[in-house]
Amino acid sequence: MNFKDLLSTDHEAIIQWLLHAFRWWMDELTGMVPPEWRDRFLKRGNVLAEFGDQQIVYRKSNTGEVLSEKPPASVTVVLPQDRVLTRLIDLPALPMSDVKRMITLDLDRLTPFKAEQVLFDAEVVRRDEEKGRQQILLGVLPRNWAAAIVERARANGLQPAAVSVAALSGAPTLDFLPAIREAAGGLAARRRAAYFWAAAAVLLVFNLFMLTYRDAVATDQLREAVESQQSPVTVAMRLRDKVQKEAARRAALLKQKKQNSPMPVLEAVTNALPNGAWVSRFEWNGKTVHIRGFQKDTPGLLAKLEASPLLRNARSLTSDPHSAQQGSGGFDLAVDRRVGKAR
Repeated sequence: MNFKDLLSTDHEAIIQWLLHAFRWWMDELTGMVPPEWRDRFLKRGNVLAEFGDQQIVYRKSNTGEVLSEKPPASVTVVLPQDRVLTRLIDLPALPMSDVKRMITLDLDRLTPFKAEQVLFDAEVVRRDEEKGRQQILLGVLPRNWAAAIVERARANGLQPAAVSVAALSGAPTLDFLPAIREAAGGLAARRRAAYFWAAAAVLLVFNLFMLTYRDAVATDQLREAVESQQSPVTVAMRLRDKVQKEAARRAALLKQKKQNSPMPVLEAVTNALPNGAWVSRFEWNGKTVHIRGFQKDTPGLLAKLEASPLLRNARSLTSDPHSAQQGSGGFDLAVDRRVGKAR
C-alpha cells in the first residue's frame, strides 16, 4: 500500500488496523511471558457474572462466593458450556497471533460453521518445546449469541471486562470480548465505509464534472483571446515578411556592391601589369574592365592578366591582336572579372 492509498482509506479502517497491530504486539509480548507470570499479571475482573437462561449469578473470582447484589465495577461474563463449542487441536509451536490466523483460514474445517457465522478464541493448553508442538483449546461462539450477550449485559448495566466460558475445573477460560468488539466495530466500520465511499464517488463525479466544465471554459476563453489577437498577429506577420524581404534586398545589394566594386579589379590589374606598361584609360562596367595604354618591352601582357586570380578572358581590342603579345607600342585590352572572386 502506498501513501496515496493510505490517505484515501477510511479512518475507521485505519483504527481497526492499529487495533490489529496492537493486539498482535500484545500477543507477541504475552507469548514471551512465563505462564505463572501471565496468570498473575493478566487477571480478569474480580467478579464473575454467570449468565444463565433466566438469571445472572455474581461470584467472586478468587473464592467463588455468591454476591447478593450487582457489583459496580466491570465483570467477567461467564457463559454456560453448552453455549460454546470447544475442542482441542494440535498445532506447531507458533505465536498465538499466527495460530489465530491459521485457525481463521481453517475454521470451516475445524468446526461445523462457516467463518462468517462464528467468533472464536484460542489459548495454549500444553506446549512441547522439544517436538515443537502445542495443544490449543479452541472455543467457537455463534455471532447471534454473542450479540445477545452484549445486549443482555447492556440491559443489566454491566461493563464486561471479558467474555469467558465456564470450565469443568478452575477459572473460566478463553475470552471472546476482543472478537465481539472487533466484529461490532468492523460491521459499523463497513457501514460507514460504504457511506463514505458513496460520498467519495459522488464527489469524484462532481470533481470530474467541474474539471470538464473548467477546461471547456478555459478553451473558450483561449479561443476568444486568439481570435481577438488575430488582426494584430496578421499585421505583425506582414511586417515580418516586409522586414525579411528588405533584409534580403539589402544583403543582395551589399553582395552586388562588393562584386561590382572597382577597387579589387584595379588592384588586380595593377598587380598584373609589369613595370614597363602604363595605363592611360581604365573603364569598369561591373563585369568587364577596358584597359588602354602603352608598353615597353613587356611581352605576354595577356598571359600576365590571365594569371591573376580575379581576372579571366583577357583579349585585345586592336585590329592587330598580336600587338599585346609583342611587347612594345600601345595596347587596347579587355578582361573580365571572375565571378565569385572577391577580396
